[in-house]
Amino acid sequence: MKPWELYNYQKDIDYRTNTFDYDWRVKVDNDERTIYVFSQFSTSVIDWIVNFLFFMIPQVRQWYVYFACLGWQTTFNSCKGLFMNEVLMAMNTFPDYKVVVCGHSYGGAGSVLAGIEIFFQSGRKPDLVTFGAPKPLVFFITKLISRLFFGKVMQYAHWCDIVTYMPPLLGYWNVKVIRLGKFSFKGLFNPQKYHCIYGDESLYENIKE
Repeated sequence: MKPWELYNYQKDIDYRTNTFDYDWRVKVDNDERTIYVFSQFSTSVIDWIVNFLFFMIPQVRQWYVYFACLGWQTTFNSCKGLFMNEVLMAMNTFPDYKVVVCGHSYGGAGSVLAGIEIFFQSGRKPDLVTFGAPKPLVFFITKLISRLFFGKVMQYAHWCDIVTYMPPLLGYWNVKVIRLGKFSFKGLFNPQKYHCIYGDESLYENIKE
């Protein structure tokens, strides 16, 4: 799927959830020979509380220690077993299909953490596509090393999307951000438009995939 198609598709699918309200879904596209692993955007009060829990928490995965935001990492960890069972089943059923982790907003932050887990449990590098994602990684070294766990990375962020600058503190990162559109200070205060603009095909005209 093209980026704008993927953004529109992930908005309306039926997500699975757990008691900590982490929402995800695995979809297999046989035409594209792709396993899509989606994490959902904020839809509940719990989700919004989680968004503000950006304190640092270390995670140890084999030889690698990375630092992530407490809220997103904790909620993902709460359903990691269920999540990975479904992902690994799809990967074992379709071993030749590529894997793409994808999400918008909260789901974009979750997709980064989900992709890292997929790498460590399967040894395969998923592609990463996010839209309007806040920054779930802490410390520049985490940003650098996490790039090793993904194949193609396309993290789309409009210049006026204020969510993509969150948390607004030094030391917080995404894996690889691709800025879209034009910046305006006034636009930062219009998240209803710019945080949900990623279904606009014209935004991607000058982006090389």
